[in-house]
Amino acid sequence: MTKGSLQFILCSILIIGIFFQTMNISGPFQISNNDESISRKDLFILPTFSELNWEYPPGSILGTFEDYISEHPYTPATFYLDKRQLNNPVSLQSTFSILVHNTLYPSISSKLIQYSSDIENEGYSVLIDTLKGGNPDDVKNWVVDRYLAGSCGILFIGDIPAAWAEVSGSQFPCDLFYMDVDGEWLDTNNDEIFDVHTEGSGDMGPEIFIGRLYSSTLSWDTETSMVSDYFEKVNAYRSGTLTVPFRGVEYVDEDWYNMDIFLDEVYYDNVTRYDYGHKTTASGYLEMLSESQHFVTVCAHSYPGGHHFSTKPTEAVSYAHVYVFSPTERQGKLLIGCDDGIKVWLNTENIFTKDVYSGYRADQYRIDISLNEGWNSLLCKISQESGDYKFSARFTDTNFQTFTDLIYQTNDPKKDSIAEPEYIRSWLINGFHQDISDNFWEYLSTNYLQTSEPEIFPNLGDIMGGIEWTLVESSGPYIDLNEQFDETDFGVSYAFVKIISPEAMDCHLYLGYDDGIKAWLNGEEIISDNRYGGFEYDMTALNVTLAVGENHLLVKISEWMGEHGFSARFCDDKGHNIEGLLYEPASKPISYISTWLINGVYENPDRSTRLSTDYIPDESTVQPIEGQTSSYCVWEKGIGDGRPFDLGVFFDRGDWIYSETIQQHDPPVLFYNLFSCGPGRFTDTDYLAGSYIFDTSYGLISVASAKSGSMLNFKDFSEPLSKGKTIGEAFLEWFDAQEPYELWEKEWYYGMVLNGDPLLRLFNSGSTSPSIKISRPDGGIYLNDSKISSFPIPVIIGDVTIHAQVLNPGYGIDNVSFYIDDQLFYTDYEYPFTFLFEAKKFGRTKFDVVLSDSTNQQNKDSLILWKFF
Repeated sequence: MTKGSLQFILCSILIIGIFFQTMNISGPFQISNNDESISRKDLFILPTFSELNWEYPPGSILGTFEDYISEHPYTPATFYLDKRQLNNPVSLQSTFSILVHNTLYPSISSKLIQYSSDIENEGYSVLIDTLKGGNPDDVKNWVVDRYLAGSCGILFIGDIPAAWAEVSGSQFPCDLFYMDVDGEWLDTNNDEIFDVHTEGSGDMGPEIFIGRLYSSTLSWDTETSMVSDYFEKVNAYRSGTLTVPFRGVEYVDEDWYNMDIFLDEVYYDNVTRYDYGHKTTASGYLEMLSESQHFVTVCAHSYPGGHHFSTKPTEAVSYAHVYVFSPTERQGKLLIGCDDGIKVWLNTENIFTKDVYSGYRADQYRIDISLNEGWNSLLCKISQESGDYKFSARFTDTNFQTFTDLIYQTNDPKKDSIAEPEYIRSWLINGFHQDISDNFWEYLSTNYLQTSEPEIFPNLGDIMGGIEWTLVESSGPYIDLNEQFDETDFGVSYAFVKIISPEAMDCHLYLGYDDGIKAWLNGEEIISDNRYGGFEYDMTALNVTLAVGENHLLVKISEWMGEHGFSARFCDDKGHNIEGLLYEPASKPISYISTWLINGVYENPDRSTRLSTDYIPDESTVQPIEGQTSSYCVWEKGIGDGRPFDLGVFFDRGDWIYSETIQQHDPPVLFYNLFSCGPGRFTDTDYLAGSYIFDTSYGLISVASAKSGSMLNFKDFSEPLSKGKTIGEAFLEWFDAQEPYELWEKEWYYGMVLNGDPLLRLFNSGSTSPSIKISRPDGGIYLNDSKISSFPIPVIIGDVTIHAQVLNPGYGIDNVSFYIDDQLFYTDYEYPFTFLFEAKKFGRTKFDVVLSDSTNQQNKDSLILWKFF
C-alpha cells in the first residue's frame, strides 16, 4: 500500500467520524470548537485616548522660530544641477530627486554616487541638485517643478530651509508645506510663519513624499561624517550585510495602553507589545532595544531631546494597609472614595466590595463599622483600568464627624510597640514666587522674600516678598504645594514652623521634597539640595541640634513642573518618635488616612476577575510590615495627601531616555516610529529623532513629530509597508488618508517629519527577494471554513479560505496568484491575500501561491491538502 493510499483511508475514516459528530451520534473522535482567541485589546474600547504632552527637564526649552532664523536667515535660493546627470539622462520608470546643501555636497559626493547607483538598481532615475541659500517659497517652487517632472519623492540633505507653520498658537517646522503641492499656505501677518492652510487648487493632503537627512544640529560628530556614515548604512542594508531579526516591538506607555499600533500588519506574530503601565520604564526600554529589533514604535510623553517613561499602573490591582488604634470600642462610619473598584477588610472581615470603573469622588461610599478597643487592621484592595488611580478612607462617628483620637501607623503593633515619629502637618506658607523656566538652577539661591532668609520669624498674615504668610493644615504628612498654589510651575515656595523642645538634644530631621530644597534651622543653613526630581518620603536624613524651648525651621522648595511638595519629621538616632515635641502651628487631628503600606502591582487584563482574584495568599488576614514580600511584591510605605491618596503617583517612578542615552547605548534597531511630542524637531540641538539614526551603527529611519502630537491611525501607515511599499510611500499614504484635516488633526499631524532615506523598504534579513508562505490552512480538520480539530495534515470538508502571508515583499507586491493542481484559479492584487477554495474536490489536492513583485521577481509556496466536497 502506498503512503498516499494510506492517507486517503485515514481521511475517509475521519470524514465518517465528523459525520457522526455533526449528527450528534457517538463516534470515535472528540472534536472541540477551536475559536480564535480574543486579544485583550478587544475586550475594552475606550471612547477617547490621552493627548501627547510635552515633558521636559529644566533647561530644555523648545527652540523657537526666532532662534532658528537667527542661525539660518532666509535668502534667495540658487540651485545647481549635478553635472553627473548630464551623462545619465532620465530613462527609468520612476524618478527620485535629491536636494543637497551646497556646503555639504563636495564632501559627500562619492557617497551620493553609491547611493544613486543603489536606487537606480531598484528602478529609479536620480536627479540631484544643490542649494545655496534659500527660503521656503523658493524650495517649494523647486519641489513643485520636480513633482510636475515626474518625481515620486525627494530627499533633503543638509540644511535645506525649514518651513515653519503655526497651529493653535504652536509654531514648528512643517514639512507638509513641501509635500502638499496643490494646497495653499498663507502667512497672514507677514512673520514668515504660515498660519493658514487651505485646499488651494487641490486638497490639503500631500502629493509627494519627502525625507530629511539633517544633522547640523547634532553634536555627536561632524555633519560630513554623520551623513557619510548614514549612506554607508543604507548601502549595507540594501546589500544584505546590515541585518537584525525581522520582528517588531510596540513599547506603549500607560496613557495609551489599549491603542492599536498594527505592527502585526508587517511582522505578523513576530511582534512583542509592552503596555502595562508600571512596566514601561526607561531601563526596560533600553533593555528591549538592546535585544535587536527591526522596527520599534514607542509611545511616550517627550520633548525634542528625550522620552519620559511614567509607570502609572494599568489593568491591575494593588493593596493598601494601615493599623488603627482606637481608645474605646465604638460604632462609626468608614467613608471610602476610589477610582476604580475597591474591596475593604476591617479586622479580616470583608465589609465592603464595589467592583466599578468610574472616577474618584471623596466619601462616595459610607460603610457602617465597629472599631475594637486597641489596634485594628484596615486593608483596601483597589483595582485600576487606566488614567487616575486614587482612593481615600476616613473614620467618623455615626453623625459623620471625624474621630479626633484615633492613631494610625504602618508598623505592626504586635511586633513594634514604639510609636512612629510624627510628621509636621501644619505650616505657615509663603508662595508661590514665580520665576522663569530658564532660571531653574538659580531658584534656591535667589532671595524672593526681600529680607534675610535665615533671620525671618514670620507670623500668620505677615507680608514678605509681596506675598502673605498663610496657614496650611494637612491631614497627612505630605504638604501638597502643587494643590495649594493651583499647579503653578517655575518658582519656589517657603514654609515655616516653630518646634518647642522640652530639652536640648541631638536628633535627626527627615525630609522629602519635590523638586529641590534649602532649609535653615535656628538661622543656620542645614541643607541645600538643588535637584530636579520626584518626591520620596524621608529621602534625606540630617543630623541636627534642637535647643531647649523654641526652635525655628524654614524650608524653601523649588518647582519646575508637575508635583510640588515636601514632608518633614524629627526622630531620635534610632528613627523613633521623640516624646514631648510640640509644633506651632499645631497639627489638626487626622481625618483622611495619608500613610499606608502599599503592595503591588498585580496586573490582570480581565476586568471580570480583577478585583475578585486573590493575589496574596490569605489576603484577608495579612499583617504586613514594611519591606516584607507578599507574592512577588514588597510592602512599601507610602505617604501623601489623604484626600485622595494617589496610587498613580506612588507607583510613578518614571525616568528619562535622552538623545545622549541613545548615543551611549547604540541600539541595534533599524526603524523607529516615535509617537511622542517633539523628537522630530530637527531645528533643536541634539534632537532625539536624529540621535536614533545618526552616529549609530544601525538606525535608518525615525518617523517623528516636530511639535506636540504625532501619528494616529497607524494601520494607514503599516498596511502599505506590508505590501512592500517604501517608507516614503507609506508615509504619504498615511498622511493623505487623514485628509481633510480638522483642527485637532492639524494639532496632531502637521509636525510629522520623515527622518532618513524614504526609499527604504522593510526587508526580511536584508534580502530584496520576495517571499511568501501559506499560513492557512495548517495541520488540522476544517469543516465549512472552521478549524475544528488538530491533525497532522490539512483535511478540508466543504469550503476553506486560503491565507497567503507575505514574509518579504521584495520591491513591492504586484500580485499574488492562487493555483489548484497547477491550474490558475485566482489572482489577488490587494492585501490581505486570500482565496476562498470552494471548488468541489475529493482527495489529494496540490495548492500553490505565487508572489510577483514590481520587478517581476517571484516566489512560490506549496501545500498538499485533502479536500472533500
